[in-house]
Amino acid sequence: MTLLRWSFLFLALSSTLFHLSAQTYYRGERTSVTQPSTTQDVLALRLSAEGFFRNDEYASDLVADYTLPGYRLQVDLGYRPRTELPIELRLGLYHQYYWGASRYPAALAYQDLPYWRGDGKDYTRFRVLPFFRASIQPVRGLAILLGHLEGGARHELIAPLYSPELNLTADPETGLQIRYEGKHTQLDTWVDWQSFIFKGDTHPEAFVFGLHARQAFPLSSRSQLELQLQALAHHRGGVLNERAATVHTWLNSALGLAYEHHFQLRERPLTLRTAVYGALYSQRGEHYPLDKGWGIYAETSLRYRRWRTELGYWYGSDFVSVLGTPFVQSLGRAGRTAVHSHHPRYLSWSASYSIIEREHYTLGLSGGVWVHPHSTHSNSSYIEAYLSISPYFGLIKR
Repeated sequence: MTLLRWSFLFLALSSTLFHLSAQTYYRGERTSVTQPSTTQDVLALRLSAEGFFRNDEYASDLVADYTLPGYRLQVDLGYRPRTELPIELRLGLYHQYYWGASRYPAALAYQDLPYWRGDGKDYTRFRVLPFFRASIQPVRGLAILLGHLEGGARHELIAPLYSPELNLTADPETGLQIRYEGKHTQLDTWVDWQSFIFKGDTHPEAFVFGLHARQAFPLSSRSQLELQLQALAHHRGGVLNERAATVHTWLNSALGLAYEHHFQLRERPLTLRTAVYGALYSQRGEHYPLDKGWGIYAETSLRYRRWRTELGYWYGSDFVSVLGTPFVQSLGRAGRTAVHSHHPRYLSWSASYSIIEREHYTLGLSGGVWVHPHSTHSNSSYIEAYLSISPYFGLIKR
């Protein structure tokens, strides 16, 4: 496994020395629903296929090593009638598969698979879910979505709040979303409803509220400052749930300031971006052994053509992040029930390359290293290959 890891990492990085892009390539070919439609199709068929191979060599006292080989497949039929306000209805199916898996835990929502234990007896042969999305654009740049959301990497959250690996393991987010993309202002707020309960159910109601607001302040034609507010609130409970002791709420938030400057290198844009964030954690309900915490996260990235390389630093104090990378946690591998370190910290480097990023195709390679002195194993790493193909078939035109 170690030889495979370093061979793959060397191959990926040596071939991308001048073409790197950190984990921004997930569904990179997809345009946002806030953008005006460029087609005249009333009825269209969409297919989204994502293949991936990711190997994680993690510090064993923080999180176990594992490999993620598999694919995610989505097919849906979209209907866009001629109306005063642009609306669209999409219906289809979503399927997730891991190579070599013969059964799947019957979890209500796949979110944190490396930690999910299930009840040990309920399994399904396949992981297949219905796909539904209704969207409307009341004004230019504003979209309201019901059903399946534009989630995952589209939220553009920092890794201490949302691990990029969830783009390969988590179910599509479902619920309500409002997105706005203006010239200098961007807003993304959503509710991801993960578990519904009926009266008498013993499993908890579960949902996630998210927010990412950004305001840019141009300094010149090539540089700008950006103020960001990010937040994730997780709630598990519900008044219909007969197990009242299972009511919990966790909040992770971050306030950040970023500086971005655009250079010209060989007549092509080179973008330097540096940012610093202050993060907070709080808990309501006794679940984790820590109720409050904080952290500081700083990152600097370079982006040139289809490549990006990034340096990051994290220092935390009694910090717990439900969906963040495992290295920001004050909790360790032991069931997340005991404090592993009151001051988790790491220095990270990552790089990736979007070999292909066109209208219907994305192919990317990435690798990264974390150095975390609060662990008995001082470093962790990953390598990843990713391919997304999203063909579009117009069936009926206006």
